Amino acid sequence: MLETVLVFFISFLVLVWWRSRPRNPLPTPGLALPIVGHLHLFRIEQLPAWRKRLGDIYSLQLGSFPCVMLNGYDLIFKVLLKQHESLLERPNNFLHKDIFEHHGIASLGGEHWKEQRAFLQSLLRAFGVGRNIMEERIEREADYLLSTIDAAQGEPLDMSGLVMVSVNNVICGVIFNKRFNQEDKIIVYWLGFVKRLFQLLVSSAALNYFPILKYAPLDIFHYKELKSISKSMRETIWSWVDRDNRKINLTDEAFEDIVQAFLTEMERKKEKGIVNTSMNEANLMSTLLSLFIAGSETIANTIVFAVLYMVNFPHLQDQLFREIDDVIGIDRPPSILDKSKLKFFSAFIMETQRFARVVPIAIDRQATKDIHLDDYTIPKGSTVMVNLDSVLRDESAWGDPDIFRPDRFLDADGSVIVKKELIPFGIGKRNCLGDALASMELFLFIGALVQKFEFLPEKDNELPTLVPNVGITRVPKPFKVRAIRRQK
Repeated sequence: MLETVLVFFISFLVLVWWRSRPRNPLPTPGLALPIVGHLHLFRIEQLPAWRKRLGDIYSLQLGSFPCVMLNGYDLIFKVLLKQHESLLERPNNFLHKDIFEHHGIASLGGEHWKEQRAFLQSLLRAFGVGRNIMEERIEREADYLLSTIDAAQGEPLDMSGLVMVSVNNVICGVIFNKRFNQEDKIIVYWLGFVKRLFQLLVSSAALNYFPILKYAPLDIFHYKELKSISKSMRETIWSWVDRDNRKINLTDEAFEDIVQAFLTEMERKKEKGIVNTSMNEANLMSTLLSLFIAGSETIANTIVFAVLYMVNFPHLQDQLFREIDDVIGIDRPPSILDKSKLKFFSAFIMETQRFARVVPIAIDRQATKDIHLDDYTIPKGSTVMVNLDSVLRDESAWGDPDIFRPDRFLDADGSVIVKKELIPFGIGKRNCLGDALASMELFLFIGALVQKFEFLPEKDNELPTLVPNVGITRVPKPFKVRAIRRQK
């Protein structure tokens, strides 16, 4: 009797599993191992081969997380644009749970994310992103950068730290209405935090999939160090917020910075008795943290990559300078109004973004319901990963993606071609919030550098490598250049 009941129960479970299984399951790169799944196989360098073998969509088991990888422009566009509402949430992994604490613009989901996004977008417009107000702020920082480079008098220097401070000052101006000098110990200390955070997020990636590893002896997965860095960064940000001395402006919309605007909106919601809102101190803190991390690291790296490419391809650097000299000369800095005339320069920036591919994979999302595509279903609860590399390096879109060639963005008449596959900031409604600001910074900073200096390798005939360090982001390997002031 017991055997009969047991057989019936097992048969029932098998039937339930059989009927609930996907009718057309997603392909996988191979048999998932117990506990680790496909984690032992997962490498950024492996993704092109997997796409070639498995197609534009396949599933991965990364620890306890079922994941779906999206590749190719057409599929990414279809899923992120048409299924946007099903992909607003973030997975409950280490990055979002322990670093951002499921707060702020980077980690919120649903209606609270929409509230934060709309608020910050309106603020960035008010602060002049895309207009003269922001352009003047960036030009001032570019001038400080040029002065610092000029002080080296052509001696070899590492551009990365100098550029990082300048870009960070743009963000500081928008957020706190303040700036730092290149040698300021506070900002050097802060940027050390940012750099170390990115390094550790790579070596501690297993924490995303195996939370129990936070208790590993000797902190071999850097959980305690990451938490300490996060705590220190938050304390530094809060000291810059200076909450007790902040003026709340309830009378008009003329805000000095994001912090003042956010605190004012918090007070307005409180006065109106609105409880279900994301406008609180927890979200303010995590939003500021994410704006700093995303707004400094990726833009600064792209600018340094541009310098690296100018050094490696001096004929392109000469062409860039000739165009700037012909269009605006060297007596006034490039302006956003010059962009339509600086066609090769615009193409160079776009090719730098495409070739550098600073962000290989977009920040992951979580499917809140089954997403049905033509041939497959993305199951509810899956972590959805968007492979930006698969678009920016797609042979069908670019022909020769491994060649640095700015003229791919120019037609036969020399006019700029804007290709839909150029998506360094992601795609869809949850793409990079600061894409317009980033585009302004790239144009004005790189334009100022090209106009004032010729960049040469540290040693003649010894070019720095084009092969980057790859982690959460791509970073140029350390290199030095000689910046020679251009003469009138």
